[in-house]
Amino acid sequence: MGIDVRRMFTGRGLLVTVVAAGVLAGGGATAVAAANGGGEQGAVPPPAGPAIAATPSGQPSDDGAGTGRAAERVTAEQAAAAALKAVSGNVAEIDLDDGVWEVEVLAGNGEWRDLTVDAGSGKVLSDRADDDDDDDRDEAAALRKAKVSVSEAARAALRSAPGTVTSVEFDEDDGRAVWEIEITGQDGNERELEVNAGNSKVVFDHDDDDRDDDRDDD
Repeated sequence: MGIDVRRMFTGRGLLVTVVAAGVLAGGGATAVAAANGGGEQGAVPPPAGPAIAATPSGQPSDDGAGTGRAAERVTAEQAAAAALKAVSGNVAEIDLDDGVWEVEVLAGNGEWRDLTVDAGSGKVLSDRADDDDDDDRDEAAALRKAKVSVSEAARAALRSAPGTVTSVEFDEDDGRAVWEIEITGQDGNERELEVNAGNSKVVFDHDDDDRDDDRDDD
């Protein structure tokens, strides 16, 4: 029986030839999908888009860059606003930790609550009662009387030391109420500032490098 040369290059023989050529040309995934008739089972799924919300486990979202860390796009002020949407009251402390903003809020009913906000999406990941601070009535009273909010204190500090706010904490001692603020400057150095909770004035500005130099001189 003779070989039908025409059949080798028609029908299924032509399809096999096209698939082989596609693989050699670097288009393997596309060619294989074509070989399966374009059905769903053989189709190559499209790449997943970046996640912008919390994962089911409650972990912070990834920005899709492959770094495994949450994209820190949400500022301290924005994170505070997100927390206050979930719990109405006064923010007493906010701190950036491993891609998550940890926020402590004195709720309107007098209850202290701890919230976490994704630093990549601004989504509130958790909200729970903080029983450890229930007895701290003096701090609660001082926080309610403060004329300067956490966001206003952060803005005042940034005017004095431009950079990125990483922590803001309310502190009251002997009638002196201040916001303690940590900023990573544009030069990469960390600064510690205190802002008067009554008038937004910066009353203390300390460069962490100064402290390191003092240690070297000892």
